[in-house]
Amino acid sequence: MTAWMTAGQIAAGMLDHSLSAQEAVTDALDRIGRATPINAFTDVLTERALFLAKAHDMNGPQGPLAGVPFAVKNLFDVEDLPTRAGSRINRGRAPATADAFAIQQLERAGAILVGTLNMGEYAYDFTGENAHDGACRNPHDPARMTGGSSSGSGAAVAAGVVPFTLGSDTNGSIRVPASLCGVFGLKPTYGRLSRAGTFPFVSSLDHIGPLARTVGDLQLAYDAMTGPDPADPVCTGRPTQPAPTGSGACGSPSPAGTSWPMPGRTPWRRWTASPPPWAPRRRSSCPRPPVPAPPPTSSPRWRARPCTWTGCEPSPAISTRTCGTG
Repeated sequence: MTAWMTAGQIAAGMLDHSLSAQEAVTDALDRIGRATPINAFTDVLTERALFLAKAHDMNGPQGPLAGVPFAVKNLFDVEDLPTRAGSRINRGRAPATADAFAIQQLERAGAILVGTLNMGEYAYDFTGENAHDGACRNPHDPARMTGGSSSGSGAAVAAGVVPFTLGSDTNGSIRVPASLCGVFGLKPTYGRLSRAGTFPFVSSLDHIGPLARTVGDLQLAYDAMTGPDPADPVCTGRPTQPAPTGSGACGSPSPAGTSWPMPGRTPWRRWTASPPPWAPRRRSSCPRPPVPAPPPTSSPRWRARPCTWTGCEPSPAISTRTCGTG
């Protein structure tokens, strides 16, 4: 019933009582079982998720993500689970005593965690391969890779299992699987989202962020996770600043983009870069920036230019050393 619904649509269904949290979570758990071939999940939190869903239905919808199922890369701390970070030896670690800060923030906004996701070992991977949990496969074509290291995060969203997931990015680990799986991924400004309760790779470069099938869902997840956290020393003390509604408005700081369905394919497989030739042209209401004037063409292409290389001969035309390159 909720397959391919966005987080915003599920939350709206909760608000108008056309959908219950138990229905949304049960559907997601069923899709996890049917998505076994892509090997996206490493832990499924059935009991926890159904308990929270029942509580949501009893207390009424609360928060912008009310009743929305989501999943996280398995380097996020999840209470009562050892934090794997894609490795074998980490499974012997003591279970986490609390959820990561980002998970707590999302659950305060009403979202419901349904599982943890496959990843490259210790986040050191660009392919989606894992020697211990098996390779994560691309839902568009299981013979192809998802990219990594947030492989399960990209695959679970692209397969329609959950509306959004969380990943981490040090050198492309959100952006690579988002690109290969045809979904949106956001690597936010360093320090804007707390990394407390996540397994580190390179602390001075680590980011966490969401992956989703729509920009609107990225915005909802990002807004819910923002806020100061003293447990992460680099997390900004700035209060939550919700992104403007209607992503893509002129001057909007929120992520913006347009996607076009591929002809003859399922609508969730999309282009996220420049539109293909057959895509409908859309006129933007945003003012266009001024086009800079072209450089003068009177001078020859191969003209002397200042050079700092040692060994260059002084030019008789100018007082600096030059090379004969353009």
